[in-house]
Amino acid sequence: MKNFITKNSIAAVAFAALLSLSSVAHASELSLPVSIEQVGKLKFSVSSEMKTQLIVTIYDAENNLLHSESITSKKTYSFENLVDGAYRMEILDARKNLVKSKTFSIQTEVKRDLVAIQ
Repeated sequence: MKNFITKNSIAAVAFAALLSLSSVAHASELSLPVSIEQVGKLKFSVSSEMKTQLIVTIYDAENNLLHSESITSKKTYSFENLVDGAYRMEILDARKNLVKSKTFSIQTEVKRDLVAIQ
């Protein structure tokens, strides 16, 4: 009986270790080298060092999905046609796990200058 308990204990520890390694491998997949960089006044560039499928989604402040598409390496997104407000861009991996997120807002500024003409 004692031998049976010891074997089951060893099997349980081995199984827990295997699950732990599986979790670590999955966690490393979520840290893909992905960047979201601002390139210009109303543009963001999404890029990945690895050629892997990424899903780019864009939401407004009310969490309405405005855009979704798959990319594999790099793409620039222009937000010139969006109205003033708050937005969120999310990058998901092929399994739809969140890899990176960026929130931003668009605000129109009105500038007035006095220019003297002689």
